[in-house]
Amino acid sequence: MSEVSGRRLTTTVVGSFPARPLGRDFERSYNIDVGRITSMKGSPNDLDTSIDPDPFKISLERSVQAQLDAGIDIISDGQTRNDMVTLFASKLNGIRMKTRPVVIGDISFNSPITKDDLLYARGLIGDNVKIKGIITGAYTMARSCVDEHYGNVENLAFDIAEAFSKEVEAISDIVDVIQVDEPFFSIDRPEYGKDLVEIILKNTNVYKALHVCGDIQPLFEDLIEIKVDILDHEFAAHTGLDNFVAGFDFPQKLGFGCVRSDVNEAEPVNKIKERILKGLDLFSEDKLLLDPDCGLRNLDQKVACQKLKNMVEARDQVEKELE
Repeated sequence: MSEVSGRRLTTTVVGSFPARPLGRDFERSYNIDVGRITSMKGSPNDLDTSIDPDPFKISLERSVQAQLDAGIDIISDGQTRNDMVTLFASKLNGIRMKTRPVVIGDISFNSPITKDDLLYARGLIGDNVKIKGIITGAYTMARSCVDEHYGNVENLAFDIAEAFSKEVEAISDIVDVIQVDEPFFSIDRPEYGKDLVEIILKNTNVYKALHVCGDIQPLFEDLIEIKVDILDHEFAAHTGLDNFVAGFDFPQKLGFGCVRSDVNEAEPVNKIKERILKGLDLFSEDKLLLDPDCGLRNLDQKVACQKLKNMVEARDQVEKELE
């Protein structure tokens, strides 16, 4: 991964960050929209077109800036616009949004879902930091929807995968890494899971990653057969997973979760450093990418920021010792 970051030990994130729009941001966007309507009824020259009314641009900026301030090498857009299911489901043909997405017709791609946010984030980060695009996995999407059309989760999942392959194609020129998130694999992995991931990623030549949280020991032997460049897992929360994974010979790099995402408290630098050093006892440094176990969406924002800063500081200390 040195081709991406230029560091001995690359730091990244799994995806989400707790930088949701504040009430005043929504109020601002409402007032701007009302102003636009008023201007359209009155004089068009009164409309200030320089102001972007999208409150999620503000939360995206906060997310990106927090990652930059921490020193993360490969950032995300923070997924602040919505949760991983709603964000994608609401933009697909064939779905009606209720409390849960309801499938009412054939699933198909409508228009790019994350492209605009990724372009905006790319414009914020400069040339020395890289960015990843994140796609919710087709099986996780299928299992998260109420199906009133297909009557078969496999057929639904394959149509979702085909739709998401077009999303990947739309963002491939913007990002350096594309990651598929499949949390359901550790709960109930289908035999066709490999095919779903590879269909989603078939239209890109950038680095391909697969994130599966939870205890992946029962399925790791199957995961290494999937054609991706990076396998990303929760090594901090699952004691002994690193030893288990080290028993396999596999070509992928490891997204090495060294910071817990399920604890709303920032681990001290020494604790994170201890986890990294253990990882380096088991794997070569060019095998590892360092990141939190999972997305940080459910943490307090200050805690999430501190976790990222402590992770980078621990990495820096380890790199210095490797010199």
